Amino acid sequence: MKKNLGKIFLLLLLSMLTIHAKELATYTLSINKNNKEAFVKEPIEITFTAQQKDHSSVMFFFVSPKPNSDYTIKLLTKSTTENSFHNSSATFKYILFPLKAKDLHIAFEFHIKTANDQALAQAYVTDHDEGKGVEGDISYIDVKPLTLHVKALSQAVDLVGDFTLNASIDKKEMYQYDNVNLHYRLYGSGYNNSVTLLKSLKNVEIFSDIQNPLSKLTPNGYKIKKDYTYALSAKNDFTIPSIKLKAYSPSKKQYYTLQAPSYNIKVKKFNSQMIVDKQESPQTKEKINFESLKQLFIYIFIFMMGYVFAKLRENQLFARKENRKFQDIKRSQNAKELMLILVNSYKNKNIDGFVKELENIIYEKREKEFKKVKKRILKEFM
Repeated sequence: MKKNLGKIFLLLLLSMLTIHAKELATYTLSINKNNKEAFVKEPIEITFTAQQKDHSSVMFFFVSPKPNSDYTIKLLTKSTTENSFHNSSATFKYILFPLKAKDLHIAFEFHIKTANDQALAQAYVTDHDEGKGVEGDISYIDVKPLTLHVKALSQAVDLVGDFTLNASIDKKEMYQYDNVNLHYRLYGSGYNNSVTLLKSLKNVEIFSDIQNPLSKLTPNGYKIKKDYTYALSAKNDFTIPSIKLKAYSPSKKQYYTLQAPSYNIKVKKFNSQMIVDKQESPQTKEKINFESLKQLFIYIFIFMMGYVFAKLRENQLFARKENRKFQDIKRSQNAKELMLILVNSYKNKNIDGFVKELENIIYEKREKEFKKVKKRILKEFM
């Protein structure tokens, strides 16, 4: 009889603790899709809201999505509101990108920390990390997973979202060993895909630089602005092909194509015959006049002296000009910047070896060697 009473008491205690845990707070988990359907890589907004129900203590809410390779999910915003004394609520907004066409079960971990006012006051003196440093009791609440049906796109695409592609080029004619500068800008909102625009071209040397100055998470996905810069050099005429990117817009529910034009580049060769004087000086048939010859030598001597002084002056000016010319190299801050300077401004010099060294520094992340290479370049050029 006593054993039965003990069991009954234990069951009642566990039941009371379970009811207490359930009554600590309530939560709602919602999605911005009425039919709970989405396409692969479509941005989905998920909202988790917690509301305090037990007002006997201070309460903090902690929510985190459970990891899953079928999707990526990122916290967009978190807000906490003190509605009244010992009455708080919290809202967590997430952006989810489904990666596979299947039924997804999106699970969350939810736990609550309760503390008395004394513990809270002590924590504010030493810690301000939204309750993490507060001494208190922790209760774990089971959260029913959210189900989302994910459909595959009917067409293969490069991008999912609403994007725009712009292109510009600085010239369409150049001399051999010069370069053409090509720039693309991709911007918009959606899934943050890695997209290759300009691939290798036959008999064309390509140096590329990709900058991503803006990648911010929003309810419409990542707000993206990517700049693709290419320096192209060749010995013969070549064509830069048209760029075409297939995309799908979930907001407009339609497929579309981003396109940049093709460019025909004319490469002009240097004509060495243009600088050769083919005209022969006529031979004189007159008798040699030594007095005139003496006067001629005097004129030649005066001319040569003037020429020498002019050359000396020119060399000084050239040296100053060269010093100024290399200021861009001296001001370069990293290997990528220096490589682009060499390609754009010093094609007439022997830069191939230096460019390869700088490429290795960039790809192998050996930036400490950058200054040594820059010193060798300046020594070589000067």
